[in-house]
Parts: sequence; C-alpha cells; structure tokens
Amino acid sequence: MKKILIVDDSIFMQTVLKDILSQKLPEHKLIKADTGANALKQFRKESPDVILLDIIMPEGEQEGLRVLREIIKFDPKVKVVMITAVGQNSMIKECKELGAVDYIVKPFDEKQVIETVEKHLG
Repeated sequence: MKKILIVDDSIFMQTVLKDILSQKLPEHKLIKADTGANALKQFRKESPDVILLDIIMPEGEQEGLRVLREIIKFDPKVKVVMITAVGQNSMIKECKELGAVDYIVKPFDEKQVIETVEKHLG
C-alpha cells in the first residue's frame, strides 16, 4: 500500500482531494496535514510516497516553499506535487527548481489529480 500525504490549510480542499483520491485509488493510505509543521511531522512519521503540498498556507506565502525545502533536504527522492492557484507561474517555476516533481491547479480537475498522482506513485 502506497501513502499519499495531502497538505492544505483548507479542510474543504483536503476533503475534495481525499474524496477524489479515495474513489479512484482506494488501495492507498491517505494522510492529511493542515499546517507546515504538521506536514513535516506526518512526513517523518509516515514516509509518504507522494506529497500534495499547497504553496500558500496561513503561515505566509513562503510556507509551502519552506516545507518543500525541508522535505527535499531530508529526502531528495520524495515526490512532491505542489498545489497552486491559477496564475502562480513564477511560484511553480521556483518549486520545480527546489525539487517538486509536478503541480496541480485549483480548482481541481479530477482527471488531472488522478493522472498526476498515479504518474508519481510509479
């Protein structure tokens, strides 16, 4: 069983992603975190195969980038997919330079979410 960590400060967005993934990929364990600190704690505890990481969280616009840096420093091979709003192209570029493997855009397209996660689960 593979593990997917969903990191988003919005409980609604966590639920949307969880619903999409649990319907299409029911064999995988879904873990949620609502802050950067909780994301790092769950990452160390669960060793997820794929992380869906929101760029902007309450701690500030740089929180997603900070969490990405910490995760990549700890495990450079981990697959981090950034969650971004439309029009954040410069942020996406920076995330990829930091080691993110991909991104998905809000509002979520169910097909894109599934294809992106499956691609990186291997």
